[in-house]
Amino acid sequence: MNTISNRALISRLYKSAEDHLKEVNIDSQNWASLYNAVQDLNVPEKMVFIVVKLNQKVTRGGLSEFYHSPYGMFAPEIIHVFNEIKALASADIIASSLNVVNPIELLDHSFKAFIFNVKLTDHQRSQLFQLDIRYDNLQDIENLEDLLGNYLQTLVA
Repeated sequence: MNTISNRALISRLYKSAEDHLKEVNIDSQNWASLYNAVQDLNVPEKMVFIVVKLNQKVTRGGLSEFYHSPYGMFAPEIIHVFNEIKALASADIIASSLNVVNPIELLDHSFKAFIFNVKLTDHQRSQLFQLDIRYDNLQDIENLEDLLGNYLQTLVA
């Protein structure tokens, strides 16, 4: 039996998710449209898609960038994925960031609508920057590609 590398598996699942989302008519002004389209992905595609989106946004502009994008509403799901794949320090950082941007602890639809249009204060940006530093320092401690890839290998085997 041929095995596929973690990187190749993640890449294929991300491309599959992107292809699926391109076929769906997503209303960029409506959080529910994007949310429901991502929810329609299969579990491995969804896991990969939301983790890759987080990492793309954090790499470009930190957690502030992530929460200013529509993908910030997936923070609770990302925490769940990180816990599933045993990226516990990463899960803790995202949970801490969620407390910064959602101090009144909105849930479900109220949370998603709030985060979809969140306006961050300078103080919140400063707090998120501190978490960016912690997240960046995890690169050599928690390799998300390995953790996610190893987990996905068990799902698709």
